[in-house]
This record gives sequence, C-alpha cells and structure tokens, in this order.
Amino acid sequence: MRFELFKSKILTDGFTNKIEGPSCDKDGNIYAVNYQRDGTVGKVTPNGKSSVFIALPPDSIGCGTRIDPNGTLYIADYKKHNIFAVNLETKEISIHANNPSMNQPNDLAITEQGVLFASDPNWFQQNKGQLWRILTNGNTHLLERNMGTPNGIEVSPDGKNYM
Repeated sequence: MRFELFKSKILTDGFTNKIEGPSCDKDGNIYAVNYQRDGTVGKVTPNGKSSVFIALPPDSIGCGTRIDPNGTLYIADYKKHNIFAVNLETKEISIHANNPSMNQPNDLAITEQGVLFASDPNWFQQNKGQLWRILTNGNTHLLERNMGTPNGIEVSPDGKNYM
C-alpha cells in the first residue's frame, strides 16, 4: 500500500492580500493576520476550516505572529506600534508592548523563554529599519538601527542567535 505523507492544499482562501505571519499552535491550528478583512486574525484548523479568530482593536492591523510555550499568541501591530498578547483560550487581547519609536513592527521571532524579537522596517525611508528585543515583561530594547529594510526574523535552533 502506498501512502501520501504530505499533500498540499490551499489554506489561504478567505484571507486578504495582506495575509502575513502564520503561526501554529500545539494542536495544529494555524493563525495568520487579515482573514476576510484587515485588522483580524484568522484561524485554520487541521482539517482546513477557516474562520475569524479575533478582531484587533480599531485602527490596528497585524503583521507577524508567534506563539509562546504557554500558548499566548503575539501579534505585531504595524499601525499602532503595538505587540499584542492574546490568550488562545479566552481570546482576551492585551497590549504586551508599545513603543512609538517603532517604525512598523513587522515580523516576530520568539525564544523558548518567551523573549520576542521584532523586525521593524520603514517602508518610506530605506535604510531606517530597526530590530527590537521585547522582554517577557513587555519592555522594548532597540538592538539595531539604520539597517536597511528588515523583513523577517528568526531565532536559531540553539536560541543563541537571531537573524
């Protein structure tokens, strides 16, 4: 008997053209921003069923997402310079971090300890991109500035480097 181990299928139906930053929880659900309309987070179940998971506060639009080991979903809000924290069980949304010095927080990476890193491009002024570290208490620390247009970030498997 021959088994297909992996079979691709489209999971992005219903997302706007601003779909960004997917994350996967321990149950295999995928979360990505801008489902049906900007300012939402969509959830795609392992069987492919999609729905709006949450709507962000007014005038907020998400980019990157990451889920910490405790099941908190973090969302970079490029419009309001926020990093939201969302309880996946209750769907309660809180501001984990806010820093007006951020250009447009975009993609997120997370360590096993829950420390976030955010790429922060400036799409209007090239070479004004930044990189931020966001501690578990929400404190933000600028790590790098004037670095072009950073778009994407990840933590190395050993947790010692971010790139």
